[in-house]
Amino acid sequence: MDEVPDYGPRGYLPPRAARRARKIVLRERMGLQWPVAAVVAGVLVVLVGAVYLLRSGPPGAPFVPLGPVPAVEGVTPARAAGDALLVAVVAGRVGVFADPGVPVTWCAASRRLESPDGRVWTPEGILVGGDGASLRPVPSTVHGGELYADPRTATDLPPDPRGERTACGDGPTGP
Repeated sequence: MDEVPDYGPRGYLPPRAARRARKIVLRERMGLQWPVAAVVAGVLVVLVGAVYLLRSGPPGAPFVPLGPVPAVEGVTPARAAGDALLVAVVAGRVGVFADPGVPVTWCAASRRLESPDGRVWTPEGILVGGDGASLRPVPSTVHGGELYADPRTATDLPPDPRGERTACGDGPTGP
């Protein structure tokens, strides 16, 4: 008939499994020390994170301050360590670019950066219309409302010639 299984003296494992599983640690109830240790470890992680966040400061060299972050969408010229830069607050992000040598404006209608000579760039600085090169992004960061950039480390982006035309400017490829 039906045999009633014998689960051993502690009631956790059947006899056959108990003979094979000699390395099972959790055979008894955990004591109060385990939840206390977990809470202490959690508090320790929170404290270390808070100290890290509160002690962080503005970036060091080679980053230089450019001033407060502009509050309005647009393109603002800036200078840092003798280098001409463009600060573009566009499409919800702040970008810093090496100055291309022509005036650059933000066109809200096309959501693009444009120049009067007909060049069009994405907010990331990639050339998508006109002749020339992509804007050269400069590493930047914001700390406490201040914008910092490393003007000596501009990177080259490949153009993506889609043939887009200016939407706001009066350039030769404008509407």
